[in-house]
Order: sequence, then C-alpha cells, then structure tokens
Amino acid sequence: MKKASLTRRSFFGLGATAAVGSLAAAGLGGCAPTANTDAREDGADRNAPVKEQAGYELNPQDESYTTFTTDYSHLFSPLQVGSHTLKNRIVKSGATSRTVSQGAGFSEDVKNFYGAMAEGGVGLIWMDQFVDFTGKAANGNTPIATDEDAALCKQFTDYVHEQGALIGMQVWGLWSQCSCDGAITAPFENYVATRKMLSVDEIHAFQADLVHRCQMMQKAGFDGVTINAGCDHTFSTFLSRFWNTQRDDEYGPQSYENRARILTELIGQIRQTCGPDFIIEVLYNGVEDNVEYLGKNDGCMTVEEAKEFARLFEAAGADMLQVRYGAYGYHAASFFTDVLHAVESGNTGYGTRVDFDRHFEGKVNGQYDGACALLEVAAEIKQAVGIPVGTVGVMDPRLAPDLIDNALADGKIDYVAMTRPLMCDPELPNKLQEGRRDEVAPCNHCLTCLQAVLPHPVTVGCRCNATFGRVKDGGIETSAKPKPAASPRNVMVVGGGPAGMEAARIAAERGHEVTLYEEDGSLSGLMTFASTVKGPHEKIADFCAYLERQQEVKGVSVVTGTKVDADLVAKEAPDVVLVATGGVRPALDIPGAEGSPLVKTIEEAAAGGDLGERVVVVGDNHHAIDLAISLIKQGKAVTILSDRAQEFFDVEHPSWVRYSMKAWMESKGLRVFYEASPLAIEEDGVRIDTNFGTTVTVPCDAVVNCQAMEPNTELFDAIPSGIEKHLIGDAPCSPPSPKP
Repeated sequence: MKKASLTRRSFFGLGATAAVGSLAAAGLGGCAPTANTDAREDGADRNAPVKEQAGYELNPQDESYTTFTTDYSHLFSPLQVGSHTLKNRIVKSGATSRTVSQGAGFSEDVKNFYGAMAEGGVGLIWMDQFVDFTGKAANGNTPIATDEDAALCKQFTDYVHEQGALIGMQVWGLWSQCSCDGAITAPFENYVATRKMLSVDEIHAFQADLVHRCQMMQKAGFDGVTINAGCDHTFSTFLSRFWNTQRDDEYGPQSYENRARILTELIGQIRQTCGPDFIIEVLYNGVEDNVEYLGKNDGCMTVEEAKEFARLFEAAGADMLQVRYGAYGYHAASFFTDVLHAVESGNTGYGTRVDFDRHFEGKVNGQYDGACALLEVAAEIKQAVGIPVGTVGVMDPRLAPDLIDNALADGKIDYVAMTRPLMCDPELPNKLQEGRRDEVAPCNHCLTCLQAVLPHPVTVGCRCNATFGRVKDGGIETSAKPKPAASPRNVMVVGGGPAGMEAARIAAERGHEVTLYEEDGSLSGLMTFASTVKGPHEKIADFCAYLERQQEVKGVSVVTGTKVDADLVAKEAPDVVLVATGGVRPALDIPGAEGSPLVKTIEEAAAGGDLGERVVVVGDNHHAIDLAISLIKQGKAVTILSDRAQEFFDVEHPSWVRYSMKAWMESKGLRVFYEASPLAIEEDGVRIDTNFGTTVTVPCDAVVNCQAMEPNTELFDAIPSGIEKHLIGDAPCSPPSPKP
C-alpha cells in the first residue's frame, strides 16, 4: 500500500481551503533615516553574513524548553485587568484570521471561530479588525456606526460572555506614517506600498475616528480595545526613531512625550469617552532591529526606550501592555518569532543570519526555536509599570509548559498572548486545565494559516484543524465540533497516514464505528519520514503523536500490518470505505533514466545513500524544496529543474516562509533552471532544454525524482461500486499548481 505523501499546504486531504483576500496594501519595508536610505541605495552590507569564529556556534538551540512537569496552576490563576477579572492568563491576540464572512451579523461562522475559543476556555479574546458584522466596511475597518450595527454585534459578545470570556477588538489604523512621503519598496515581501505623512489635522481626525469606533464597540458589548502600535503600523512609525525623523511639531522625535503623543492622547480620549471599565491594551515593540540590512539599526528602539513608553502609556490610562518586537524588513517576524528560525536559526530571508546574542540588543531569546523569544524583554518592561504586561511569539503553553508557567509564577509576565495555537485547537485552555495536554492539536508553526497574504496565494488552512478556513467559503457548516451522525455506520478507513487518522478521528467523534487499517506495522504514513527531512522546527512528530493518541481517545479500532484489497473490503462489508492510501510519484520518463545509477527516489535520497557531492532535483514542489534544503545542509551542491516560471516557484509552501527559504538556498549556492525540461540522463549528468533557448548538460552525481504526486486510485477502483466509498488525502492529490 502506498503511503500518504506529506505536504505543507494540504497536510492531509481534509485540510482547510478558503478563498480569502490579501491584506490591505501594506509595505513591509519602510522609509528609514538617512543612513538606512543610503544603505538601500548602495547595498552596503546587504548580504554580509555574521562571521562565526572557530569554536563559536551561532544561535545554539536548547530543546529543554519543552519540559513538562507543571500543573499549569499559574496559567489558570485569575488576572485583574482594570476593573475586570480574567479567569486565566490566556489571551487570544488580535492577529488577523480572515476566515469569517463579512456583513453576517451574529453568523455561525463568527460564532464558530471566536465563539469556539470562548467555549474552549480563553480568558480574553481580541478580535481582529477585519471582521465586519455589517458589510459596510472599507479597507477592512470595522464600521459599527449605528445602534443597529451595535445590536448585531451584541448578540455575539453576549454569547462570548456566557462562556466566561471577555472580548475586545483590535485597531491599528491607516497605512500612513509620521514622516517620509513616497513609495516604499519591500523587496522581500514583493510588493509596494505608499505611505503618506500625516498632518496634525489628519492625526486628530484619525484619533477622533478611533474614539468613535471604541464608543460603538462598547455599545456592542465589547469589553475593550487593543491598539496595535507594533510591527511597522501607523502608531509604530511615531514611536520609533527608525521612522520618526522629519517632524518638527508636537508629534516629532524631539522627546519621548512627543513620539508617544499620538497614543497617549488617544488613550486619554478613549478613557474619557468610554469610562473606567473599558479595557485599553497597547501592543507595541519592546525592542527593534533591521533584519533586512543587519547593522543598519541606529534608529531602532531599545528596551530602555520601550520602558519609557510603558510609563507614559500607563500614566495616560492604559490597562495592559502586550510586548512584541519590530523586525524591520520582515513584517511577519514581528509577531511570528519562529519565522526567523525557518531552515536555520536566525534566517532573515535575505541570505543573512541574525545573531541573537548581538542583534536586538542580545535580549531576544533565540535558543528555543522561536518559542518565548520575548520573555526577558517583557520582563524588563514589566519592571517599569504596575499594570499587567504580556507578550506574544510562540507563547504556546502546550509546547513550552514549564517555561511559560514559571515565567508567570516568577512575575516576568502577567499573561500570554497567542493566536495560532487557538486556531489549531480552540479547546487548548480547557484541555490543558483538565490534564489532557496530549489531546491538544499541536500548532506546526508552518504558517499555512496566513499564507494567502502574498502574491500567488493558495488558500488559508491548518494542518491540524481541518475545519479552519472552511467556514467562510461554505465548505463546511461548523468550525468547532463535528455534528453527531444521524445514524451511526460501520466505517472502514484504509491508510494510517495523517489523512486516514484524521478521517478516523472525525468519524468516530461523530459516533460511527470506525476501523483503521494500515499495511505497515505502525501508524504515521510519511510523517516520520517528513520529520526526518524537515527537522524539528515544524513539530511533525508532535502532530503524529497527537493523531495516534486520538485513535485511542475516540475509540478507533486500529489494525496494522494488514494490506487491504477488494476481497478484504467485501469480507468486512463496511457501510462506507474511506481510502487514504496516498499519492504515487511517477517514474522519471526520459531516455536513459531507467536503470541509471544516477537516478534516485526521494526516499533513497533522504535515507542517506551515496549521492555524491552534486545533486540535481527534478521538480520544485514542496517535497523537492524540503529535500533540497536537507541536501544543502549536508553540504551538497544542489541544482533544481523547475518546469514552472520563476514567479510560480515553490508556490505550495506558505508564502511568509517561501521567499525566506529560497533566499537561504540561493545564499548557499542553489542553481535553478526555470521552465526547464529534462531531455535525457547521460553518463555524467542530465541534459535539459532551458528557457533561454539552449540545451545544456548539468553535471551531477545523482538525479533525484521529486515530480509531483499523481492520484493513487488502485484500491478505490477495485472496490465494488455497490459499496459507498470516498477517496481522501493525497490519494486523489491536489490540482496541479499554476504553470506559465
């Protein structure tokens, strides 16, 4: 039986697929001070790597952060925020989801996304500002403009409150800034944004608009607002000397008070309008660095500056502070601290590496694969104020139990902010509190949940939560829990990979009697193989362990070491068969390939066989890229033959990390032939037809077949038509990716 192939986008065939719009046009580079602008022009130090001295290991990793001995007693202790008491220290951050429909009022999809988190035990939910209950929003801004609008929203906030959670909404404002007119190119993010300098009158109008929104939010039953002054958003450009360089008015760089004024005035206005019971959180950068141009960071914020701002925010009336960092040039890294650890720790996506002992003042923890990276930064800021301080950035209590609970116990932070772990499993808080940590669906840190924000998007989804993203497009009816079956049936699942195990889990949870068959002696399909190729960063081993545990928890009968054929299906006579036997990789069908000692399968290549020093990889899909990265790490010289145009290279990988991985490979000497067709395997290499009109032979010691998988329907076709059957996972395979 063929094993289910592993993908990043459709990790199992039940993965979520929802068409979503891209983010509002937003540049991730920015208008920098003169020194940084000069660097952009002359490329100074653009690709200057951090030099490693003999005996010095850059960003060594410590896996002890996953130690689990805690009972989570501090995580689940109450927290006083203003006049409110949070039942625990878990806060859903305001990161965008873009998975709920717009203009739906109290719709089932809004309830099932955010309501499921409330039911799952979160203490406080910050909704992203892209949720529009009314259908009147422009550019993603939430227009709760009338009492009728507020009434629509209040049905939802009442529901959340019934679950014991508090709820507020995030605002972050305009794609304008304090200084520097003009178009800013962000080459890493591959698009351009225009940022307009705000006049004083425009600042006041902007503040008034946000105050009005908060007033209407309060009418709608929201408990507060989180003001996003982090990353490279509008408010951040006033706070940071990196941006605030040209103003000579009261919002200029002349003092801390001036730089913070746009926020302190806004906090005071919200407090005056909404009263003492309306929670105000300020989310801002606790430290900054320029990851696009390492070393060009004179204007980046220091922790001492962030402490000064913390005092000003508290004095203005803020109730809580959420600490991020600013990673200029890589927007997503400012809240997804683990993306700087994709491929290797410190990878900037520009062919250079952050040294966590030196960059970001040496105060960002880079030894835990991105987890809890800002704990010490937040701890320093907390010393400056008396209001609660929390932080974001893989603050996942399933993944780092003792580290997080001890940080709360020691008073380093007061709460943890997260989004991805809750997208993955909305019941995470309840499961942890009930001692069911091994039942929490683990976030893989793959960023497929937000991959649709850059050019050539596939669609958002989640490897571990097959329903995530499927609500908005109508693909399913609920994103929380499967509905009980009207009449239980006898279900046979064939294939013990991720698709088969997930299908078995869901079917059993609905009340069906489920038997899962796997030809091998154990479950996992290609997940163990994939974990070996990819390494520990994406937590594939955790996901495999979770799915295997779910078979026990849901009462699935597991039969291993048994090959299923049509005769066995007929003998067992199930009511329905789910075939999850994986895809099939076609043979390399070119002259000289058959029997050539140069040609290897991806499994042979990954198993550590003798490939020599020069390897040609045929294909540029997710399997090919992951293998290429693995081979490069082994010191191989890798060439990729892609049959697609350059703009479609590796589009299966999540967009946030796609460019980062490619830049890393290129910095290691990767050669790619785009729109190339292999013509023949020769004695010392592979002859190809290039897109520049020539035929060349690429010398190599091995040619690895990484062509896209094709459907595996052998068993499915053999099952008699009288038996209900469904082909799932990689067995049917996804549609081919775009080609030129």
